[in-house]
Amino acid sequence: MQVKQLLKKGTDFLGNRRNALLDCELLLSFTFGFNREKLMINADKDVEVELESLFEQYLQRVSEGEPLAYILGEKEFYGLNFFVDKRVLIPRPETELIVEKALECMEGSRDLRILDLGTGSCNISVAIATDLGDRLLQIDAVDISEDACEVAKINVEQHGLSEYIHVFQSDLLENIDSKHRYDLIVANLPYIGESKHRFISADTEKYEPKEALFGGHDGLVLYNKLFQQIVEKGLCFNYLIGEFGFAQGYAARELLNKYFDQNWGIEVDLAGIERIFIVKNAR
Repeated sequence: MQVKQLLKKGTDFLGNRRNALLDCELLLSFTFGFNREKLMINADKDVEVELESLFEQYLQRVSEGEPLAYILGEKEFYGLNFFVDKRVLIPRPETELIVEKALECMEGSRDLRILDLGTGSCNISVAIATDLGDRLLQIDAVDISEDACEVAKINVEQHGLSEYIHVFQSDLLENIDSKHRYDLIVANLPYIGESKHRFISADTEKYEPKEALFGGHDGLVLYNKLFQQIVEKGLCFNYLIGEFGFAQGYAARELLNKYFDQNWGIEVDLAGIERIFIVKNAR
């Protein structure tokens, strides 16, 4: 079977799946070990039976709901490619808003010290560090999961940022020295509610790590814990930026007022959904 025939077979197999053609092109390129451009150049070439069988296995996994990113072992975020596997949550486009707002807050500043809580694949830290360059002093990127820290370290090394980003395990601020003052804290903590605000697809719940998805009964338990730790430890910072989920705006406002008075604001994503909070000069 020729490449173009196999591509059509794959697209037909995925049927009405959104981005079926693109997904097939990516899977077929991954099967062959070269990019999509070369795939098109070789459209009339015959495919070995072994490779055809491997491609069909990938198609079956996608059709069963497994995220494409886990099969390919990578996901693009903020224009950069990141290694991902089942140990970490797959970076979402809406999280790029954290990076955008973080860079706005840090505009014109130098010797920046940043704390990244719940770093996962380290996508936020790497994106920020790549943009800041030598204006950055250090990012402490932490996660409660040792497995996630291993993935984070891979991405830091692949992007050549080991000098700037230090990855280590910590349950929120447990292993953070309160003597440090951070110019910025970013937090993308698990925020899906286990009972209330439980907006999650079946495939996401099946394949992605549950400890990176669920944030207690209403999804905001970990943010409450973080805010309480900040106050108790007297941790000083200039800005705190975090992400929350659909329909959590009211509860997030109550929580922010409880700990930070009126020194905060909420931003919407491209879909007009309240998505992140920004606390300024809280301490």
